[in-house]
Amino acid sequence: MQLKLIEKKQLAPDIISFYFRPDLPIIWKPGQFLRYRIPEATPDERGENRFFSIASAPFEGHVQLTTKFAPEKSSTFKKDLQKFEVGQTVESFGPSGHFSMDDPNRRYVFIAGGIGITPFRAILMELDHNNLPLNVTLLYANRGKEAIFKDELEKLAKKHPEFKINYIVSDEPVQDLKLSENVRILPGKIDAQMIQALAPNPQSAIFYISGPEPMVLSLEQVVNSLGVPNENMKRDYFPGYEHF
Repeated sequence: MQLKLIEKKQLAPDIISFYFRPDLPIIWKPGQFLRYRIPEATPDERGENRFFSIASAPFEGHVQLTTKFAPEKSSTFKKDLQKFEVGQTVESFGPSGHFSMDDPNRRYVFIAGGIGITPFRAILMELDHNNLPLNVTLLYANRGKEAIFKDELEKLAKKHPEFKINYIVSDEPVQDLKLSENVRILPGKIDAQMIQALAPNPQSAIFYISGPEPMVLSLEQVVNSLGVPNENMKRDYFPGYEHF
């Protein structure tokens, strides 16, 4: 399947969203990903293929790829992608993955590290579009105060009082502050104590963890230590990222 770039937006100094129109009908579940291939004469060891969550919800009618760029460490794939201009096409395969919501009536805890917010955007937007509840407590960790999709997330929170957003900032000084009835910003890093404070009775919740692979692996163990069984946990690893 070929995806044609129809728009490109800089969301932050190191984050870009690419909006594609597929040449064939595509059906996906929010939370799934595509494999992308950009031919390269001299690819690095990571090769010509990369996997990215679909950040858009199906109802939006386009495929959104939102990713982070590290100029000094970027792969040849990322460097090629960053140069993409409207009208160019990229080959894609899929969708694939099981990071989708099975029962919206259950209680969920979403843990996102930085760019790991992308599959959650798709899930939350689709729930709202289908007039379903957002029974979700979101723990959204970033190194700084800036958070992508912040405006969209807070718009959903205004509409859905059951949806709780917690921005967690590790590397900048912030005060523990309620921004609204169900939106909060607080300093620190996600650990067992924080999870229990923000999402009491974790054993009764379904946990989704998405972000850099080291973070996801670490938080799997933390969530397990709270008595949450593996069958009540889904993970979405973002390889190639050490930090948010």
